[in-house]
Amino acid sequence: MSGLGGPEVLEVVDVAEPTVGASEVLVRVETVGVNRLDLATMRGEGLAHGVQPGHIPGIDPAGTIVWTGADVEGLAVGDRVVVRPVVTCETCPWCVDGFDDSCDSLAFVGIHRPGGFAEFVAVPARNAFALPDGVGFAEATAFAHSFPVALQMLRERGGIVPGDVVLVTGSSGAVGSAAVQLARHAGGRVVAAAGSAARARRALDLGAELAVDYGASPDFAGQLLDLVPDGIDICIETTGSPILWRQVEAAMGKRGRLVVCGGHAGGRVELDLFWLFRSRVAVIGSAAASALAFTDALAAFVDGGLTAPIGARVRFEDHPRAFGCLEDRELAGKIILDFEESAA
Repeated sequence: MSGLGGPEVLEVVDVAEPTVGASEVLVRVETVGVNRLDLATMRGEGLAHGVQPGHIPGIDPAGTIVWTGADVEGLAVGDRVVVRPVVTCETCPWCVDGFDDSCDSLAFVGIHRPGGFAEFVAVPARNAFALPDGVGFAEATAFAHSFPVALQMLRERGGIVPGDVVLVTGSSGAVGSAAVQLARHAGGRVVAAAGSAARARRALDLGAELAVDYGASPDFAGQLLDLVPDGIDICIETTGSPILWRQVEAAMGKRGRLVVCGGHAGGRVELDLFWLFRSRVAVIGSAAASALAFTDALAAFVDGGLTAPIGARVRFEDHPRAFGCLEDRELAGKIILDFEESAA
């Protein structure tokens, strides 16, 4: 990063190879995602407050280990890995109790330390997960942030049990498409809300029982209640849209769990407190994912035959085009920056 701003602050420059600590591994990056978190990082917003010029973004690299620190066990040079973006201290009360997604020293690869928009990235060995055979680098990158976050929302925050009716908003996005599949995998009935007819069809292809196009039908709560008269048990709300929020309120069932992780469509909503206490709905915030959620999401991804949609693969040197793809509403799925020769 040459400064703070949009994609124009990214420059391809030569930098020193990262120093590898005793408990770290050096990964030759093959693929990395382009995310809205990267945009926020380049602007120095949110989690990236205080980021300095010269920083290297990129939260979700996948690649091959080329060096291991002296204290590393269980990983070796040549291993294919995907990086868990969340770096935790492992010593604070939250980490000790298994809630490491709430670590007091929570940090992200690509935000608080150099990331994967580079030929090499150094990460703690505990953040490098071996890839099963058959899982490619691009697919792993598309998985790395979205699926663990979705599982954390559904299981730890939403308490999903078989038979629950789950509404996923922004269902064609990276987290949304993961949530649709993981909810089905957990035995839930899935209804989806997407911003176009094409995106709604993709949700159906991923296993949703009903998918509504809220662009064409902004008042869609009635359609959901026709299918599930008792209302929604869990909502995975990924957008932060004030318009969608009103429909979600109308569709929630008594004692439902409304789990929120996104705010890119506004981030400020009106909360009707009379509705809240009468419905007994719990509104729950969720961010990041625990190490256990990452491990279990990867197992579900492989064993359950789930898919991580890829909207576009772009050569690393064409990174400005990748950020343009991020804003293309006709593309659904992760935008991948690709160091591999096979990039399209």
